[in-house]
Amino acid sequence: MRPEHLVQLEFRRKRRRKRPKRLQHMLFMSFGVAIFVTMLTSNVLLSVLREAVMHKPWLRLLILCVAGSVLWTFSGIFARRLAWPLWELARAVKDFGRGDLSRRAYVSQRAASEVSDVAALFNDMAARIEMQVRTQRELLGAVSHELRTPLARLRVLLAMLQDSGTQPDLVSKFEREVVEMDALVGELLAEARISAEAIHKRAIDLNDVVRECIERLGMEDTRVEIDAASRTLSADPTLLSRALTILLDNARKHAGDAVCVRAERTGTNIRIEVDDAGPGLDPSEVQRLFEPFTRGRGANGDGVGLGLYLVRRIAEAHGGQAFAENRTPAGARVGFTLNAS
Repeated sequence: MRPEHLVQLEFRRKRRRKRPKRLQHMLFMSFGVAIFVTMLTSNVLLSVLREAVMHKPWLRLLILCVAGSVLWTFSGIFARRLAWPLWELARAVKDFGRGDLSRRAYVSQRAASEVSDVAALFNDMAARIEMQVRTQRELLGAVSHELRTPLARLRVLLAMLQDSGTQPDLVSKFEREVVEMDALVGELLAEARISAEAIHKRAIDLNDVVRECIERLGMEDTRVEIDAASRTLSADPTLLSRALTILLDNARKHAGDAVCVRAERTGTNIRIEVDDAGPGLDPSEVQRLFEPFTRGRGANGDGVGLGLYLVRRIAEAHGGQAFAENRTPAGARVGFTLNAS
């Protein structure tokens, strides 16, 4: 059996289909009034000009057409004044729902009072939501940035412990946790930058960025294949480096290591991908792999599932998209595209 609320929703939809909207009623009424008034007016004019049009049927038809056109035009103007504010309000709600938090409904004060009241309430609600979201983003960015300072101190203390040579197992665990915290803070800072649209593109050498990421992670055995057309591109170097680091680190965690980092130009886009020789991806997880807090097959206890979500966000911020697929005969290929135009 279907849930009760779904049955009620379906019943309401059927009622909407059977019942014309109020705006349609108003338009039909205005057109009907126009036709009715046209008939009355033409009769009055014909009675006044009976002698003039008695032997001229074309003149009678002309008067009827002119009167009908004038009144029909006025009724159309009236209907547009009724419909346009609702159309503008619907567009504003649609744009706001798509993520344009700065969108407002611009409805004339001459519109119906009910429509202008609804538009004013929507604008007030949108302004408060935009302010709350902006405040949360600023707080996220500030907290993430402030966490950099204690993390730097922890790294100094960790280096001192390593030099002393005491309890190497404990030092190793401590180092792993600090690295994980640093990566999470970096992801939060990157997300805050993307949300605030603080993206600074400049011309960079993709080969240098890839080599730097590989060296930082200690994965020197990874092969790099970048064609000449993809080597120079315009992108935010910090965000691009973060996306590549996440892909390489995921390949190391879930597949043992990355096999190859490849980049090639396809039309106006540059396709960047990381191949591994692991067990591959579960087909049921591919569709939601880039959603927040999603962790794929074989994930260990590290991370919270924000890495690939951030890769998707970075790709979208550069006019591209993220992708993931299985390789033949084994392994996975995960990457993203960037708009190079």
